Amino acid sequence: MFELIIPNSVEKDIKKLPSQVQKLLAGKYLQQIQNDPEQGKFLHGQFRNFRSFRLSDQGVEYRVVYKVVKESNSVVLIMVGARENFYDRLRRRT
Repeated sequence: MFELIIPNSVEKDIKKLPSQVQKLLAGKYLQQIQNDPEQGKFLHGQFRNFRSFRLSDQGVEYRVVYKVVKESNSVVLIMVGARENFYDRLRRRT
């Protein structure tokens, strides 16, 4: 199992999500990523070192972008949010 690292900026991202999505993340999806980070798909271009895990709730698509650091056996969350304008916000963050 990998260590899951959640920076303050990502904690703020999660707090902005609907409570149902927060519960799904905490109870299911973050644990899936922690157990098997290879399941996320690699992104392209300037984000090629990051992986994206997709989920949806009530017709809204969400993304969890993270980086796997094999040397330290950890997964660092980069950003979490709704799909709409997600990659524009990710560009500003990185």
